[in-house]
Amino acid sequence: MKKINKLLAGALAMATVIGAGSCGGGGGRTQGGGDSANGGGDAAQTTAATTTTELTTAETFGQNEGVQDAASNIAVEEELHPEKKLIFLSAWYNEENTAEYEIFRQNYGIPEEGEASYGDYKDAIIVWSSYAYGTGYDKLAQMVASGDSPDMFEFTTLCFPYTAYRNMFQPIDDVIDMSGPEWDGYREISAQIKWNGKMYCPVNQFRVEDLWYYRRSILEEAGLPDPYQLFLDGEWDWDHMLDMGKQFQQTGENKYLVDGWYIQSSIMNSAGIPMIGMDDSGKIVNNLYTPEIERAAQVIRTLCEQNYRYPLVENGWSVNDKAWLAGDTLFMTQGDWWWQGDLYKYMKKVGIENDDVFFVPGPKNPNAEGHPCNYDVFGYALCAGSTNLDSYRAWNKCLMLAKTDESTIAAGRAQAFENYNWTDEAYDLLWNVFENPSATTLTPVFDFSYGAGTDGIHGTSGDTPMDHIMKAPINDMSEPSFEQAREEYANVINTNIDEMNASLGF
Repeated sequence: MKKINKLLAGALAMATVIGAGSCGGGGGRTQGGGDSANGGGDAAQTTAATTTTELTTAETFGQNEGVQDAASNIAVEEELHPEKKLIFLSAWYNEENTAEYEIFRQNYGIPEEGEASYGDYKDAIIVWSSYAYGTGYDKLAQMVASGDSPDMFEFTTLCFPYTAYRNMFQPIDDVIDMSGPEWDGYREISAQIKWNGKMYCPVNQFRVEDLWYYRRSILEEAGLPDPYQLFLDGEWDWDHMLDMGKQFQQTGENKYLVDGWYIQSSIMNSAGIPMIGMDDSGKIVNNLYTPEIERAAQVIRTLCEQNYRYPLVENGWSVNDKAWLAGDTLFMTQGDWWWQGDLYKYMKKVGIENDDVFFVPGPKNPNAEGHPCNYDVFGYALCAGSTNLDSYRAWNKCLMLAKTDESTIAAGRAQAFENYNWTDEAYDLLWNVFENPSATTLTPVFDFSYGAGTDGIHGTSGDTPMDHIMKAPINDMSEPSFEQAREEYANVINTNIDEMNASLGF
């Protein structure tokens, strides 16, 4: 099957879902579909913003014999009878050549195999229903309202709990059985993503939203310490980060510390608490007035005032991958998907050795305990109106078995190394430490800034209250400061939060 390149999808549009608005667009910033072998692109703006667009075409990889052999030894115990293909409304699609697909095929076959009405997907397990840029939740609303609901949509905390508040997804507590050992670690994370006491995401990926990628050779030439060693020593913090910016700026003209779309969220959420969070009872909490968040905002302001942040205006309001590749920018903030998206292609194209590129989480608040880091989760949300429950259960079962069976883990690793040129050090740090809920050395922070509102907060259209508070100050120094924007939008933010809390009796 031809692999479909991940489409641009990130500006969340307003829509009507069962008589209410929704956040729409790309369903967040992350890509799922198997963490060991599937690449991905950003669901926000990265592909559109790159200056090296000739490298954004997706590559197609065929079936992998090692993965097929490993999957053939896994038997699914549950008596499920998936008879219908799964309809996945999404901005991206993965080839069906990874372990979870193989496990499904060998245990359940292909639902409705050969059914010509599915076109190119007649022999597929999952049928991709695509949407245009910024219209994801609009299309979901239309499909649900017409009685033609898809089965799955990408879950992200970016629009949570709004998606649950507006009944866009079904609770999964009585649908997915998480009692098996394959859910260990992920069961506990899934239980944290609740609304009105119900779970809405069968988490199968637990991921750092923003990694700070760097080239070791560039830091060595500038006489700067390796940030990974600083991290291991507990010293990779805002103070060291700003000091590196000062030193690097002195090495030449047009030298910048960091570039990327989500610098501000990485720093804000490394304060130790989310800007908008949830307490243990499920009540939404506004933390924008706390000293930790205020200090994070000042760090962001310093990045701009000292010209440490690459000026997007100099590159047509786009991030500049070429400046990072050339060593003129120290760090590029991107998601975990970047290595398997454009990065490994960049390295091959310009002759950068794989072990020259590495990454760390965002620098932390030096006053925080542990190393706080902004996290998101991925899972396939069950859409409102879907009745294809056995297929949905079987798919989630196969996903988790692929993550926990030693033979499929090894085969997936080999496949990833072959396709994407990983190094052992980078692969193990990312998948076996940072993004392993049972082994992570980071302190996860889940932020609900864009999903905590009945109107006006949610979305990443660039013109919401949270955009003005968090993004505008770092992108344009002429914009109001964090403190000014916070005061301007305080009433609408608090009103939205109060309405959502009141719906739960708080």
